[in-house]
Amino acid sequence: MNLYRIVNIVYRTLWLILIILIFTFNRSSNSSVYILGLLVILTIVAVVRAINSRNDWRPIAEKHYLENMTDETSKDD
Repeated sequence: MNLYRIVNIVYRTLWLILIILIFTFNRSSNSSVYILGLLVILTIVAVVRAINSRNDWRPIAEKHYLENMTDETSKDD
């Protein structure tokens, strides 16, 4: 298994743990700290994954945009 697949499995598992912790929330200070910490970690990971995904798709989007621009300019002539 590659690293991306392992990170994806761990990420989904942490979201599942967070949902279970929220459903079983009992207002103790320890569980509040765990929930907030896990939420911060998952938020940071989500932002980093979104930025990486954007960077991966950027060359494809630029290529597609340039192809469409050349098609539109050739139609105008």
